[in-house]
Amino acid sequence: MAYEPQTVGRCPNCGEAITRDYLLIEYESDGRPARFAECPDCRDVVHPSGE
Repeated sequence: MAYEPQTVGRCPNCGEAITRDYLLIEYESDGRPARFAECPDCRDVVHPSGE
């Protein structure tokens, strides 16, 4: 069985899918989950948009 990394969202700058491998931090903001990740394509640190 092949390994499929879980996608946490898309880069708001370039639209590339961001997997958990690129997740930098997860936290809560106003009671809701939030996260920062590095985009594997443009290398920016972003808030991935939901899928």
